[in-house]
Amino acid sequence: MMKLAIYAITVNGAKQAQRLKRALPYADVFVSEVGINECEFAQPLAFPLSGFVEEKFSQYDGHIFVFASGIVSRVIAPLLGDKRTDPAVVCLDEQAKFAISLLSGHRGGANELTERVAYIVKATPVVTTASDVSESVSVDMLGAPFGWYLDPQTENAITPVSAAVVNEQPVAIIQQAGEKGWWKYDKRMPAHLICHDSLDAFNADDYQGAILISDEKRIEIGKWHNKLVLWHPKSIVLGIGCDRNTPVSVLKAGLESFSDEFNISLESVYGLASIDLKADETGIIELAEENQWPYQTYAPQVLDNVKGIEKPSDYVKKVTGSCSVAEAAALKLSNTEKLIVAKWAFKQDGFNMTLACCRRAFSEPLAWQNRKNWLGKNKHGSHGRHGMTDQPGEAQHQATPVKVNAYGNEVVEGYQCKPKHPDLNRPMLYHRHHILVCEGGRCAKAGSKNLGHELRGLLKEMGLASGSKRIKVSRTMCAGACRNRSTMVIYQRDASEAAAVNNALWLRNIETLSETQWRELFQALANDKPITQVLDSDYFAPIAAPSGDEQ
Repeated sequence: MMKLAIYAITVNGAKQAQRLKRALPYADVFVSEVGINECEFAQPLAFPLSGFVEEKFSQYDGHIFVFASGIVSRVIAPLLGDKRTDPAVVCLDEQAKFAISLLSGHRGGANELTERVAYIVKATPVVTTASDVSESVSVDMLGAPFGWYLDPQTENAITPVSAAVVNEQPVAIIQQAGEKGWWKYDKRMPAHLICHDSLDAFNADDYQGAILISDEKRIEIGKWHNKLVLWHPKSIVLGIGCDRNTPVSVLKAGLESFSDEFNISLESVYGLASIDLKADETGIIELAEENQWPYQTYAPQVLDNVKGIEKPSDYVKKVTGSCSVAEAAALKLSNTEKLIVAKWAFKQDGFNMTLACCRRAFSEPLAWQNRKNWLGKNKHGSHGRHGMTDQPGEAQHQATPVKVNAYGNEVVEGYQCKPKHPDLNRPMLYHRHHILVCEGGRCAKAGSKNLGHELRGLLKEMGLASGSKRIKVSRTMCAGACRNRSTMVIYQRDASEAAAVNNALWLRNIETLSETQWRELFQALANDKPITQVLDSDYFAPIAAPSGDEQ
């Protein structure tokens, strides 16, 4: 939460300050004598204005001035220092027609504050930052909403990479770890931004900049020097165990050694985990507080049943009640079943500690994933879809391989042939399940637009686009279930059979399903397994019982 100050020097300005104060109760309000009675809880604003603001400028994260932008510019000009540390400044006219992001739009958060102020007073937000106006990637704020760490060693690259983004020059975005929802716009990513999960996939000479999201400590950037910006996501979970009363200095030394040996950035540590016996371990608590890491402990019986433990110990079981501490705790907190570093031991000054490491797994809805441009292929492994190409900055459409059927029609490879004209003698193609995806106005806006096309590609890859287990996907206009958007319904052939467990099921919020969840859903349909076992109940729309007149 930003620490905010609001200033007003006229009666109408004080009225606007009062409106802002109601919506931003933790803000401090300063009003001149002429309007102070118009604003409850206001503190007096003294003149000269320049001296008053100078005293307050560094005490707040953001400043909202309810007067002319020219006055604000002259007042704050002598106070400006470094764009990385200057507070956010927003200017609002006293009639609340325009809210202007004046200073520190990105790093200071003025752009977001401007949007908030404009919403409160029903003004028009004025934001001039190029990447925000064009709805593109913000190089220096990409990871801020997730708490990522912007590596200062690549600070000098921010300006040239940002320039490349707004000038529509080729920019590579490489994500190896962390949250995937950084592309926040409900549209296709600009063609000059190309994504991949490996830096080695790109030739630095072909790109004007790169954004790397990685939890590695040492990264060979080579030719990317001064045109690569590095973000460290909070993706690493450490399981920790130690002797009783191990000094924090030993724990720090162990962490540094662990980081060096396994090339793991401590800036990417999300949190620490251990057994309940260590809930009061002073050294671990101090280490967690110093780094602002959450520290979670678990009961022995919980840790003993965790999947993915690689080095269980009978001795540890005898002493603690669990066959593992560091490994099990890391697996439990990360909610995964895979270690990236198994139990590792460290000893210094007679004290022992153990560490284990997991990487938090993140997914994103299939619809969001396919708004990004993937180098050479999409996430399903199909080359040429969505206009993706191996050439940087290009978006040339490459046709999907086609074949011609006996009717002379070109159809997508992997699908049964469909005639151009009605053929009353040709039977309908068999399908085990029929999925109707609503692409009516409201559902499409919520995220189902073009989703049916993506699902067909996924079914083709899974081998479920033909054969006895074929799943047919059709896109519909409004399905009449707008309250549950985005919506789809599943019908199962031969619904009278006992195995028809997935017939006439209505799903909602389908735009949030990840690729993994879609795969699990389709596999369940193919195996006649109830999809209620693979999807949370929140995805199923309730169906009202028929009324008396309908029975």
